[in-house]
Formats: sequence, C-alpha cells, structure tokens
Amino acid sequence: MSGQNKTAKDIVYSILKKLPIIIAALIWIAPFYIALVYSFKTKQEIAETLFAFPKRLYLDNYIKVITENQAFLRGAKNSIISTIFTVALLSLLTPMCSYALARNFRNRWYNLAYMAFIAAILIPWQGIMFPLYVNFKAMRLTNTLWGYVIARTGFQIPICILTMTGFVKGIPVELEESASLEGAGMFRTFWKIVYPLMKPVNITLLVLNIVFAWNDFSVALTMLPKGFNRTLPLAQFYYFGDTNQEINLAFAFFILSMLPIILIYLFCQKHIIRGITSGAVKG
Repeated sequence: MSGQNKTAKDIVYSILKKLPIIIAALIWIAPFYIALVYSFKTKQEIAETLFAFPKRLYLDNYIKVITENQAFLRGAKNSIISTIFTVALLSLLTPMCSYALARNFRNRWYNLAYMAFIAAILIPWQGIMFPLYVNFKAMRLTNTLWGYVIARTGFQIPICILTMTGFVKGIPVELEESASLEGAGMFRTFWKIVYPLMKPVNITLLVLNIVFAWNDFSVALTMLPKGFNRTLPLAQFYYFGDTNQEINLAFAFFILSMLPIILIYLFCQKHIIRGITSGAVKG
C-alpha cells in the first residue's frame, strides 16, 4: 500500500514539475497557432469560429498574397537585399574587431572601447531613434535601403562584439605565436589561423543576424517610412486600412514572411546552441 502511495505521489510531483513548462509552451505556441489557423480561414469563418481549426484549408489566402499583393513581392525583394548586406557587413567587420579587442584587452584604450560596445547593448532603440533619424535625414539616407542597412548593422554590432570577443579569448595565443615565428603578419595570422577556429560562433551569429535583420520592425519603421522601400514586416500593413482589415490575408502574409527564417533556424539550431555556449564558457 505504501508503495502505491509513493508511486501516486511521484506521479503528482512529476506532473506539477512539468506543469509550468507545459503552460509556458502553450503561451509561446498560442500566437503561432492563431496565425496559422487564421491564414487558412475566410473572413466569415474567422468571425464565426475564432480559435477552432478550419473545416477545410482555404489556400486562396496564400494565392492572393503572392499573386495580387505587389507589396509582398516588393517587400520580399527589399528584405532579401537589406538582410544580405547587413549580414555581410557584420560578418566582415565584427570578427576582426573582436579579435583586436580580445588580444589587446589589457590595453586600457582597447578595454574602454570594449566597454563602450557593451554599454551600447543597454541603450534601447527608442533612446537613439530620434537623433539617428535626424542625422540620417540630413545625410539623405532616410527611406533608402542603404541607410537602413547602415542603421541595422550599427544596432547589431555590440551584441556580435560581446559574443565573438568572449570566444576569441578562448583561442590559444600560442597558435598565433607559432605563425608569427614563421613570418606571418597579424592580418594573415587572423585569416589563416584564428578565423577558421571561429567557425562555431561565426555560424551562430550568421543565423542570428539573418533572423534579426529579416524580422526587424522598429528600425525599418523609422528608417523606411514610405511604401516603396518597405521590408516585409512593414509591408504587412497593406491589409490594415481605415475602412478595411483583411485579417486572413494578413496572417497568410505573416506565415509566408516567417517561413524562410523558421527553416533556416531549424536547420542551424545545433550550431546556434553550440556557438552561444562556447562563447559564454570561454568568455
């Protein structure tokens, strides 16, 4: 009898222990479920059954978004261009900057620069939004993809520096000393010795930077106020007007916009976890 009571207590304890995880998972999944369900419903079915799964998959929502909404195709092109250039700039600049900071961290000027990068992470976008807009407008960079790329790249640099610098500190300096004895300069040593060893953190930040650049809303809303240069997150406002709101099409638009990032993240999630863990331990 005591054994049965103990088993029952174990079952109850196991359920209670997993309950917060289950609740958190449901809260996290709920918005995606709603988005997916609404994207396959008609406007009338959404009004009749809010959260129920559709009786049949209404694919016309996706067809209309792709074939009738020019804002989707234009937004996709703008998102692809801005994401490619943003990620390319971050992948080129931040590894070299992190290497210089990691190898000169005892120098007070380099250390001060590193602290400035770290402090920049704590500054919210709302704190720099207005001065950035004023300065970029004076340079005629507002409502241009190049201005948006520069702003998005600058906003992403600090977190890349933090992650990469911690990783580089864990790479043995003896490898570089051996290369210098063979006549390799600092530039060649970095690209031939250090950079290949940074592969885990580079892949991690490559994927994360793609996700952040593709899904960005705040910076794009400030830097790209007009419709022609809007990226996908902003182009979705096409379905929300003063007199008409096509929620079913808006969610179909959202699913199509999100699909490439979900696939990239699913294929690369092991590299992301490995790179973040390595940087945290070695930092």
